[in-house]
Amino acid sequence: MIHVPEWLEKFAEANETPLYLVGGYVRNVLGGLPPSDIDIAGKAMPEKLVLPRGFFFATTYKRMGTALIKHRFRPEIEIEYTPFRTEEYAAGGGHTPVSVKFDAELEEDALRRDFTVNSIYYDIRNKRIIDPFGGAEDISKRLIRAHDPERVFLSDGLRLMRLVRIAAETGFGIERVTADTAKSRAAFLSDITPNRKRDELLKILNADMAYGVDDAHYRGLKLLRDFGFLPYVLPELAELDGLSQPGAYHKYDALEHTFRVVRESPPEIRLAALLHDIGKAEAVRRSGRMHKHEIYGAEIARRITGEDGLRLPNRTASKTERLVRWHMYDGDGKTGSGKMLLFVAHNSDIIDELTALMEADRAGKGVQSDSPPVRLKKFYDKLVESGAPLNMNKLKINGADLLALGYEGTRINEKLSELFDMCVLSPELNRHKKLMKLAEKDENKKPRAVNTADM
Repeated sequence: MIHVPEWLEKFAEANETPLYLVGGYVRNVLGGLPPSDIDIAGKAMPEKLVLPRGFFFATTYKRMGTALIKHRFRPEIEIEYTPFRTEEYAAGGGHTPVSVKFDAELEEDALRRDFTVNSIYYDIRNKRIIDPFGGAEDISKRLIRAHDPERVFLSDGLRLMRLVRIAAETGFGIERVTADTAKSRAAFLSDITPNRKRDELLKILNADMAYGVDDAHYRGLKLLRDFGFLPYVLPELAELDGLSQPGAYHKYDALEHTFRVVRESPPEIRLAALLHDIGKAEAVRRSGRMHKHEIYGAEIARRITGEDGLRLPNRTASKTERLVRWHMYDGDGKTGSGKMLLFVAHNSDIIDELTALMEADRAGKGVQSDSPPVRLKKFYDKLVESGAPLNMNKLKINGADLLALGYEGTRINEKLSELFDMCVLSPELNRHKKLMKLAEKDENKKPRAVNTADM
């Protein structure tokens, strides 16, 4: 018997039609893993369900029949309900079915599901397990298996990445026929939209956080490589496979090094860690060396994370680009003190993440390094102790002040930047009267003329 929360038992008792727990929750309980989100299924359409007091439909997806059900007074309660259905897909592994029918029985509903471990139904009211494809036995073997691999992946190419992600999150192995079929159908990922692949990729990067399986994110990335999926997910990353690096500094090729950097990184910087050396193949193409790979990498990261790629939020995309661009900064520890202070001040919002990325980068080399310690935090602490402004908002003068002094157009921001740098190096200048006097002395207050000869 599977333990069911009391509120869910009452939910099932309120409905005449049997309701079934299905999917990850059942799989995890039987497999000794922490419970996942609660998914339930049944013959009734959502509008026919009886919702006990306090429950309400938060969202409904009419085409797929799915409904998200929440509780007004208990925000931790959230259920996804799906009526039994059958689906038909176009050839090629597209993610969206071309037709959906809701007159299915439980056994027919089970046929549309991806893997046997996710196709186990628990009758909540009658407290019994229904297991059409032997998923419980697969769980006991800690094995992911598709009951009909060809059909499963042909129906939905995104299931290729789901296979990798679920195997990584649970720590389960992958059954041989399922694995061989998945490898042979890697091209189905070509038909999946970037944002769908993005969602699975981000889950893989945080796979160890799902159920506490050590190094799950590292294993997930290696499975993406070994199954041949990387060229269809991040082709620029696939180019690093087999790209050798100087043996004095690196034990691994560029791709394995990247995976190990991700392994060493905290969750909040793993995307940047995955992309931190993305420019190395391009650098080698241009010069035969990896010099300036961080510059090329930032350009590539901007493209990957932007509208034509993973379509990440602008803030995330911008931060990722900056982390990639600056992960080599002060690598030899010889940057001058003033320059370091200015760099830290201009990048104060990412200093913690950048420090973590630099340290993970070193740990992922696999060789003993005599590199000096990362100094960013040391200089950040110096700035804080000195009372220097850590961003432009802390400057005791603003654009309106400069406008009143006769500054126009682009010269306002240019002057604010100049004054900011002065205050970083000499914090005692950050007084309104002092900054106003410094600004008054600048005779070039109008926008600088454009030299058409340079265009």
